[in-house]
Amino acid sequence: MTVDSAIFDELRRQFEQESGLIGIDHELLQREGSRVLVLKVANPNERLFAVLERVRMSLISTEGEVPLATLAKKTGENVLRGPEGKLLLKTLSESLNINRYSFQVDFLSRYTQSVTGAEEKITAAANHVVFGRRGAGKSTLLLYALHTRNKADRPCIWIDMQVYSRRDDDRVIADVLSDLLSQVSLHFGDQQPYQFCVDALKNPTITEAEIRTQLPAIRRLLSRYASQEQELFIFLDDFHVLTESLQPRLLDVLYAVSRGNRLYLKISSIETLTRTFDPGTKKGLEIPHDAQIITLDYNLTMPDKATQHIETILDSHAIYCGLPSIRRLCTSSDVVPRLTWVAAGVPRDGLYLFSQAISKATLTGSPRVSVSNVNVAASEAINIKLRELEADASGEAHPLKELLESIREFCVKEHRRNAFLVEIKADDSTYEDVRKLVDLRLLHVINEGITISEVGRKFLGLILDYGFYTGFRAARSVGLITTQLKSAAYKNLRKLPVFERQED
Repeated sequence: MTVDSAIFDELRRQFEQESGLIGIDHELLQREGSRVLVLKVANPNERLFAVLERVRMSLISTEGEVPLATLAKKTGENVLRGPEGKLLLKTLSESLNINRYSFQVDFLSRYTQSVTGAEEKITAAANHVVFGRRGAGKSTLLLYALHTRNKADRPCIWIDMQVYSRRDDDRVIADVLSDLLSQVSLHFGDQQPYQFCVDALKNPTITEAEIRTQLPAIRRLLSRYASQEQELFIFLDDFHVLTESLQPRLLDVLYAVSRGNRLYLKISSIETLTRTFDPGTKKGLEIPHDAQIITLDYNLTMPDKATQHIETILDSHAIYCGLPSIRRLCTSSDVVPRLTWVAAGVPRDGLYLFSQAISKATLTGSPRVSVSNVNVAASEAINIKLRELEADASGEAHPLKELLESIREFCVKEHRRNAFLVEIKADDSTYEDVRKLVDLRLLHVINEGITISEVGRKFLGLILDYGFYTGFRAARSVGLITTQLKSAAYKNLRKLPVFERQED
């Protein structure tokens, strides 16, 4: 019996829907008395074959016939304009805003391991604070732990701290505890005992002192997990958005109900905008006694590792989309290293800039991404970083912007260099503010500490973000210390100008 042509149309439709490759090239061939649907993709791979087989078996007829179909490699097409390129753009866009629901069942299969083995740490039964610049992969690492535990049917609580952004009132502590209790009650399926504690926290003018009177009851309630012999992980994502004065107080309350109770805190935050412990009040998490630090930052002090990491992430997305590799989309081997430098080793910036570079190439009809496309994307992205400065630094945004402008004038106009030095001084306001601009990805570290003359004085080597002088607005006379896949040489670093903030 010959399979009806409408079945092949349905097979192609369902394959496109499940694979994400919309508008796929195809043909229906006659082979040995049977018709076979051939779907053409840039790189037939395991995922796409699995999708095709699943769709085929879902269309089995009442007579037991399964429509024949296969994948074939296509050649000679501009893949950036094809279904694979369009899916890659969509996938990169989705990866830029990670939350607990990102990628769902595909998450672990598409996850790229960190260079430093942070996965072993974040899944351990201990408190952890994950530090890194915006886009360094902090939330993604927390999601790795979440999905790993979900796969093993282990309980987790996820609290997105963005909803409490810029707040410093005691009500935040009560709200976080209420959220925690509500999510825990879903695991037990018995909401009544939890509701009693939640009701006690509902007073809109509740104080920290009043909240603490409820902690023994909350702790006893949560201790029921100990009897279940399974630890509970509590994820606090983007903790730095809270006002710093509130941060140690909230952590102190959470630690009070979790310590020795098989509850473990997993926190993502930006280091220079975070205060985990207040030595004056003795509140919070004291590092490393109460919590351990995990640092995620493949900055430009090790550009080879940063490039490898970003390329691996891009390759993962490319293969998912039916492409052979990310470099196959580039005009030369210089594109990915250049991407690492303009993204300063930040994975999410690398993904964003590459997606923008694809759009630039597509608009000009180019079949591949060039270094020029990456440069233009970096130039246009600087405004986004400046807006993020407002969101992350809030009350400190104005003085940080003034410092940034002084550094830009110092580098571009006075010295015509993209790199400079700042003396490393503990408790020095200029040094601390520079570190904040590093965390906000407006300055980038190329050397963690170098001596240029006097013994005992060390300097931080930095570059100004490429967005300030690349693309159409390029300052062509600005000397670049390096754009190659290697660390800056010490002899070049020692010649850099030293920036000192001028006091009013």
